[in-house]
Amino acid sequence: METAMETSKIQGLALPRPKIKRIDLKVNRREIIFYTLLTVSALIVFFPIIYTVLASMMSSRDIIGGRVIPEKISLTNYAELKKSIPMAKFFFNSLFTSVVGMALQMITCSLAAYAVVFVEFKSKKYIYMTILLSMFIPWEAIFIPNYLTILNAGLLNTKTAIMLPFITSGLGVFLMVQQFKSLNKSLIEAAKIDGCGHAFIYWKIVMPLSKSILGTWGVYSFLAMWNMYLWPLMTSTRPDTRTIQIGLKMMRVQEGVNNYGILMSAVVMVILPSLLVLFLGQKQLQKGMTSGAVKE
Repeated sequence: METAMETSKIQGLALPRPKIKRIDLKVNRREIIFYTLLTVSALIVFFPIIYTVLASMMSSRDIIGGRVIPEKISLTNYAELKKSIPMAKFFFNSLFTSVVGMALQMITCSLAAYAVVFVEFKSKKYIYMTILLSMFIPWEAIFIPNYLTILNAGLLNTKTAIMLPFITSGLGVFLMVQQFKSLNKSLIEAAKIDGCGHAFIYWKIVMPLSKSILGTWGVYSFLAMWNMYLWPLMTSTRPDTRTIQIGLKMMRVQEGVNNYGILMSAVVMVILPSLLVLFLGQKQLQKGMTSGAVKE
């Protein structure tokens, strides 16, 4: 009887219902305005690039007529581009000088920064100050001396002439010095106690811990050398050493003002590597913005 009464009492109890969380469907008006402005800004910024890509697939008649979207996608402009100028050779020259120049800048700037931070030698402060002062010298002031140096050395019409004045940078040294100062000094001291030399510390410890600033400076130096026009124009007079920027100007003069489709296809070839490097190095650029901001 007692068990029956207990079961009846249990059955009579009202079990608590599970709580159901209500989803708030209200959207913040500020977020809507914010993302709308971001979308509009992105469209405004990227519209010239998008239009250039679309125009490279249209005929000159459609471009002059104001058409934005091609009626029929065609790659004939790219085929005609190969016939007008040696675009492949110009592209290779720009790619070679930009990649090699970027690598040389990263090596020279990182070595100089390592010496400033981790090596004790006489007059280190004055040498570092001289490197910093080089940042304030305008390019126009040293353009003629650099050209005369290249001319007297017999390096005209070579890829070395294009890269030589840009194999190092005072700004790159400054940024890497700030990054190296923020590294954990105990790792460097422990490596020195274990008998490691400067070459091992530089390559195995400092460089792997500074990937953010190296990636940031690599992207910056590549874009700077890729977009150069005046210096390659002065140091190269033969088609086999000219860069893609000069080739674009040559095609503009040769083809005239009516072949806008071919001109747009050449512009696409010019901006494509820049966009690719920028998108691939976006994370490194974001990390490099804050590298060296917090010290140990």
